[in-house]
Amino acid sequence: MRIGLTGSIACGKSTVAGYLRSLGYRVVDADAVSRELTAENGRALPKVREAFPDCFEADGTLNRKALGAVVFSDPEAKKRLENILHPLIFEEIDRQMAEVTDPLVFADIPLLFECGMERQFDEVWTVTLDPALQLKRLMERDHLTEAEARARIDAQMPQSEKAARADRCIPTDGTQAETRIIVDEILTRIVPPASRRRRRREPESETVKAPPVPGTAAPAASPRPLAKGRIISQKARRAPTPVMMALMGVFLVAILTVSVFSIRAFVQYQAEQRRIAAEAAERARHPLVYENLIQQYSASQQLDPSLVAAVILCESSFDPHAVSRLGARGLMQLMEDTAGWIAHKLGEDTKDYSFDRLFDPETNIRFGTWYLGYLSRRYDGDAKKMVCAYHAGQGNVDAWLKKPEYSTDGVTLTTIPTQDTSQYAGRVLKAREVYEKYYFAPPVPETQSL
Repeated sequence: MRIGLTGSIACGKSTVAGYLRSLGYRVVDADAVSRELTAENGRALPKVREAFPDCFEADGTLNRKALGAVVFSDPEAKKRLENILHPLIFEEIDRQMAEVTDPLVFADIPLLFECGMERQFDEVWTVTLDPALQLKRLMERDHLTEAEARARIDAQMPQSEKAARADRCIPTDGTQAETRIIVDEILTRIVPPASRRRRRREPESETVKAPPVPGTAAPAASPRPLAKGRIISQKARRAPTPVMMALMGVFLVAILTVSVFSIRAFVQYQAEQRRIAAEAAERARHPLVYENLIQQYSASQQLDPSLVAAVILCESSFDPHAVSRLGARGLMQLMEDTAGWIAHKLGEDTKDYSFDRLFDPETNIRFGTWYLGYLSRRYDGDAKKMVCAYHAGQGNVDAWLKKPEYSTDGVTLTTIPTQDTSQYAGRVLKAREVYEKYYFAPPVPETQSL
């Protein structure tokens, strides 16, 4: 399971990453990768020197503080640096994560959302902190003025937006011990600890009775005279009568019955509470925005609205202003050439059309659902092939169908050869089931009375 770890500057992301490492998990550090790429003889150093010659010392080493001051104060300079570093960083992160065979592997990426990388992970965790405390920590940590610290914070995506787009949030307002407890709870939900074996109870030592002292005898129970002159021993006098035995049996059965029902009710209650909590968490990870637009344009293309909602979630997390590192825009992440082709098919490629309209939620959903409808008609409603074509292109899907190792009959796509498309299709189809379960369940047919 690939998990992306992110968070704004000075919010405690490194603390969380360090704790994960102490637990034995592999954490690929994007900053470390970036430093390696820009270190002496690093692959990115020549291009960085060409773009920012004033940020290098006389001996040719990179002055990282000077470079940081430039890019945090100049958006265009920041974009130039990202265009140089990000492709190389992403390539190296993927390579290192692919080497890990453990069930969980983490990638510590500060600009994960800004770079549109959330789709490359099964889950994204974001570290959050009170903004006032974030500013204070940043000033103290990096010895910055308040203006310099605010400039660095404002240059990043707001914490609130990262928290809304993340699968899990880790607040670090408390102590490090409290933060570790939160991380442990999250890990327990993902990988429950192995059940512990109960220790076998040691046999109790038998009490050794002391032998009687010679010449002495145990005191006999004093007999009790009865009305007719008979006597009865203490032991006989304590023997329960049949009526008492019956009453005791009834009492024990009643206690056992009540105990069984109480335990069963408690177990059922606990199971119900876990179910409710799990459903609440699942709903939180699968929000639904623009429901009316999704319903309207899905119906116009005869599409399952659950599939459309799942595509939007996996493409943009319902952010209408999302832009991928490749330039795809909006809720359904349409590329400029694809959007232009759709506009032409819809008869809207006039002088009023522009690619910027893809930031409008209704336009984006209308274009995206038309494209999914086109893929549905092309692939006979096969959701798997539709989703793969949406992600990798129709040409790739058609080529896969022609190869026996990926399709035995030329119609059914049995194997998706590329890892990113396979993971994407898996996430979309799984999210589709959740949306159908909670939001778009098919109506229950009415039963006819006899």
